[in-house]
Amino acid sequence: MGLLDYNTSDGRFLFFLPWQKHTLVGTTDTKSDARTLPFPPEDEVQWILNECGKYLSKDLNVRRSDVLSAWTGWRPLAADPHAEPGGPVSRDHIISENPETGIVFVAGGKWTTWREMAEETIDKVVGKDGPRSRTLDLKLFGGEGYTPNLSIQLIQKHGMSNDTADHLAATYGGRSWEVCEHSQPTGLTWPRYGVPLAPNYPYIDAEVVYACREYACTIEDVLSRRTRLAFLNKDAAMVAIPKVADIMARELGWTPDVKAEQIAAATAYVQSYAGRVPKKIGCALRDATYNDVSDVFNAIDLSKNGYLDQTEVGEAAEALGFPLTDEQLAEAFNSMDGQGDGRVTLEEFEEWWNRGNDENGFREKLSAELGLGGLRKEDVKKLGG
Repeated sequence: MGLLDYNTSDGRFLFFLPWQKHTLVGTTDTKSDARTLPFPPEDEVQWILNECGKYLSKDLNVRRSDVLSAWTGWRPLAADPHAEPGGPVSRDHIISENPETGIVFVAGGKWTTWREMAEETIDKVVGKDGPRSRTLDLKLFGGEGYTPNLSIQLIQKHGMSNDTADHLAATYGGRSWEVCEHSQPTGLTWPRYGVPLAPNYPYIDAEVVYACREYACTIEDVLSRRTRLAFLNKDAAMVAIPKVADIMARELGWTPDVKAEQIAAATAYVQSYAGRVPKKIGCALRDATYNDVSDVFNAIDLSKNGYLDQTEVGEAAEALGFPLTDEQLAEAFNSMDGQGDGRVTLEEFEEWWNRGNDENGFREKLSAELGLGGLRKEDVKKLGG
């Protein structure tokens, strides 16, 4: 069940919908110049977050880091070129016939109305005296062979996880059997088949092979349309890119150069999504005023959960312009993590900051990029006058 709010703070519509075991929230609608890879404006993301807070439990804080993926796209406002002058522009789809050629075309529309568009287009082509469209009564591809117990049968035959089996049955229907034939062994006791493309998501290697044999030609296509990984989790999609590239290169016979181009294009595409970390966080960190060490800690604590993890430290370094290698990041984080539990508390961070030595130079770089000007405790105390 979803929720629709048509009385938000500025009068725009807002909806909440359960989708793929996530919650889809949106949308905003702004006139924009056309771009190939549009990026969702941060103020629009924040507006949606602020509106969400009105409907959630008072003891639940909606954090910016809870946004796993955000995207923007173009919604065409279609106008019928063959309509009478002054005809309205439609936010829905239009169907029109060229009076000179007799060609019927459809423009506009969206994901949720594709079947209705097909029905109305067919009805337009055959005319009012022709047979009516039957799209509403036709089974989708994969409908044949589908049963409510299909996911259980997939588990029994292929030894895959419950989530993956449920996903395959719901996505491919009776074609799931063909998809599963391409699944590779995991090398685990359970699940035995179906190598995940990214942790904690049901998408597996076999889907990439199947997609290639169904004319998928780009990594971006696999991440956004053949699966929904980019829409669900930007970070997970980034993790999946190399694995998807390896499979597609084998299936499609890519040369090393083509594979590298595909990876670069897919990376640029996924980076056009917003994720947990705002795109301009580096500027925000530099522009902030830091009165003491706790202000620095709170700025880096992007998850706002009261401690730093290794990922947050690495993301802060990258945002500030000095990305760390895995080895450098581990060394820097371990020097902060006094308890060795993978969580750096404020007390541990303060102890690390005020420590005399800075063997890996991380504190010096952090201090310089944040404009703190010094490394000593006395310098930090002087911040803010």
